[in-house]
Amino acid sequence: MKLKMLLAAGLGLAAFTATMPSAEAQQRNRVDINQAGYSNEIGGRQVGHRNRLYLEQRGSRQYISTYQGGLRNGATVAQYGHGNQAGLDQYGRGNSAVIGQDGRYNSAYAYQQGCRNQAGIAQIGTGHRAVTDQAGCNNAAGVIQVGRGQSASVRQTGSGNVSLIIQGNH
Repeated sequence: MKLKMLLAAGLGLAAFTATMPSAEAQQRNRVDINQAGYSNEIGGRQVGHRNRLYLEQRGSRQYISTYQGGLRNGATVAQYGHGNQAGLDQYGRGNSAVIGQDGRYNSAYAYQQGCRNQAGIAQIGTGHRAVTDQAGCNNAAGVIQVGRGQSASVRQTGSGNVSLIIQGNH
């Protein structure tokens, strides 16, 4: 039943976008979604021009929330396992982010505002928490956590900042 409702909503959206003025249709934003498992949820929004978003969830009871606004932002969020949550907000132009989680009950959030910022979060294991928050231009943040129960937070403002956190325990 849910699949039929989803297909009907998708067809309705396709019919609606076909009637948009040509300027709106030329925004060329792209979203690809892959889900397998049960009780997975995705919410997202893109405004602007030439933004791209790839979302994948495999497992159960996982949640992704995304927002991209601006020009040529790109993001990939992939979750595998059970009970993982990911959030991503990007504003500006040329920002890119990757969030990958494998395991159980991990939580990740990436926020970027400005231009040409890059963020990456990779968590493997159980119960990790990671947050990256960047404002400005040409900043880069990365977090890698392995094992269980680790927490990382990065906040950068300005331009040209680089940070990397790697935690072990596996």
